[in-house]
Amino acid sequence: MTEPFRLPTDGNIYTEAIFSRCRELISYGIWSGIQQSRLQSWIANFQTPEERYFAALVLDLLVYRSDDQTVSLLRQLLTRVIPDHARISGLSAAVRTSYQAVRANNVDPRVRVVPVIPPGSPPTKSGPVIARHLKRALRISERWVIYPEKVEAVLPSLDAVIFIDDFLGTGDQFSDFLIDTKLAAYVDTSCFIYGCLAAHRHGIDALQKMFPELHIAAVERLDNSHALFHSDSGTFPDGENSAENAKAFYYSLLSDRGINISGPDRRGYGHFEIAYAFEHSVPDNSLPILWWDGGESWRPLFDR
Repeated sequence: MTEPFRLPTDGNIYTEAIFSRCRELISYGIWSGIQQSRLQSWIANFQTPEERYFAALVLDLLVYRSDDQTVSLLRQLLTRVIPDHARISGLSAAVRTSYQAVRANNVDPRVRVVPVIPPGSPPTKSGPVIARHLKRALRISERWVIYPEKVEAVLPSLDAVIFIDDFLGTGDQFSDFLIDTKLAAYVDTSCFIYGCLAAHRHGIDALQKMFPELHIAAVERLDNSHALFHSDSGTFPDGENSAENAKAFYYSLLSDRGINISGPDRRGYGHFEIAYAFEHSVPDNSLPILWWDGGESWRPLFDR
């Protein structure tokens, strides 16, 4: 029988220290886009000392990327990560120097930058947000930023296509994107680079198995060490609790608060158990307690 989840010695001190740190991150503008009232409403979901301690553990694990940080990640992706990958993989000079080339209007760089926008996506989804950052903050010429439906027609004249996405989780979304846009047929014969701001190891492995010729480059790489209930994360070093009793406590909390997700997806899509969010969106791979909107029964920290 699983032991109950307990508040450890000094657990209240830890809880208040984490809550205070989060308030300061908001006050200092590091967590821009989150209001103090939003944080307080989310914390208020957790009522008992044990629940508040659990909330603090989740916040301690949270990786939050503001819009400014997102732009910095995009710049790192295009100026360092993709060129480094190109050199290691022996890709063309057009890819290695693509960032400088796509910022100039006068000479065709033979590279196109394509935000990952699945067919039928509303403008509020992350793809259009990334496209705006590329054009406005990174000053990539609009001539060389094209949308997925335009790729097939220009492929014969290109050395590479760089697809830009904010988050790679299971890989399902990008594989569906390639299939739905009919670009999957060209992966083996064209140089397709999938550039992500953050990518989970499981998704990278899944895509490489499905599309061996696809190049994947990511600024931040997540793995089991980012999973709340995985032993690799070291999230429960308090001497009182384990990943197993914390997971049971979490499932009970979901049920009590009416967060109606069944099966492993209770820990996020793909059951990754991560706490990761951008200012513009939160991946559904993240723990649902961060984004579930339950009306009066549950106030989310982030909107999806």
